[in-house]
This record gives sequence, structure tokens and C-alpha cells, in this order.
Amino acid sequence: MPTFTPTARLSQPDHYRRVFDRPEYKVSSSAFLLLAAPGATQSSRLGVVVAKKAIRRAVRRNRIKRLVREQFRHHPFDKAIDLVVLARSGADQMDNPDVWNELDRLWRALGQKVNP
Repeated sequence: MPTFTPTARLSQPDHYRRVFDRPEYKVSSSAFLLLAAPGATQSSRLGVVVAKKAIRRAVRRNRIKRLVREQFRHHPFDKAIDLVVLARSGADQMDNPDVWNELDRLWRALGQKVNP
């Protein structure tokens, strides 16, 4: 089973800023926004942003983050990219299968842009 290692995380503010300032790929839905830039390392890295303003309850924010990390583990990209997933307020109203299906749809759309 794949794991989410520390090297697979965007951990520094500069890492996030690089993706936010110049996203090369962008896909979105009513619940999520995915921004990606070519990777600065040899492997893909993930950053998850779930604002307290968008999703008030910590339990719900953590559930969304867990599902996003799980999606990242199970569906790697061929190219090394730095990916930031922003959850919007509609994400916490969805149950787990709906969140998974929405992320899967966005992942496939992003994969088509990254790996044409």
C-alpha cells in the first residue's frame, strides 16, 4: 500500500507560493480547486488547503484532507508536479463516496492536461 511520505508534501510556504503564483494546470468544480505546476523535485508533491472559513468543523476539514491524501497516494501522476488542492465550502456537505468521485473526476481531468 502506498504511503504519504514527508517528501511527498508541500511543506514550506515557498512551495505553496510557487504553485499559487504560476499554476500551469488548473481544474475546478463547485467543491474543489486543483492547481498544479511542474515539480521542483523528482517526484510529485501535494499540498492541501482547507480553510476554516470555508469548512468550520475540524472533523470535516480533516476528513476532506484524508480523502485528498488517499486520492494522491492511489493515483500518482506520470510527471513530477507540485499540486495544491483547495477545498471549497461545498465539500463538507458531500459524503465520502461523492467526495472520492469528485476528486477522481478532477484527477483524471488534471492527468489529461499534465500527460497529454
